[in-house]
Amino acid sequence: MVCFGLKTYSDMKNREEEDLEKFIRDNKDKFDVYQPEPDHNQHFLNRLINKFKEVINIVPYLVKVGIATILIFILSFLLWRTYICPPLSRISFKYWKVEHNFKYQINRSTRLTYNSINNLKEKAKFKSELQKFDETYKILKKQLKENPSADNIVNMLRFYKEKLLTLEENTQNYRNRNTLNK
Repeated sequence: MVCFGLKTYSDMKNREEEDLEKFIRDNKDKFDVYQPEPDHNQHFLNRLINKFKEVINIVPYLVKVGIATILIFILSFLLWRTYICPPLSRISFKYWKVEHNFKYQINRSTRLTYNSINNLKEKAKFKSELQKFDETYKILKKQLKENPSADNIVNMLRFYKEKLLTLEENTQNYRNRNTLNK
């Protein structure tokens, strides 16, 4: 039978046990008289030690995998810290989180405002306002990178807040105009 189900395996096990019991019963007299070979105990211990070594031999591999895992983690962290992490998180992680939140809100408000504008002249005017904001942003960002003082951080956060308020006002104004025109 090719398939080894639970029933088949247990049947094989029972047959082997029955064969072993039959062998012992048939040769009962020989067990009392027959002495094992003199190096039988040593042979048994050698086989037991070899089995134990097979289990122990995995330890060096586990140690190597552990060391490799730690090295990969350290290198990944250094790579992230050096190249990937946001540069202003080095100033303050709290500042980075606040800045990230402001940027998200500003991008959202910019999209909402742009979608609320129907007139091409107003879209051009809005784009020029955004360019002015971008120029101011670049200047403040450069100052902050050169000197991450508390004053520069406050200036940057004030800029974000003013930009966000202006965008929200623009969105409301354009939406109000759209509802009046309809």
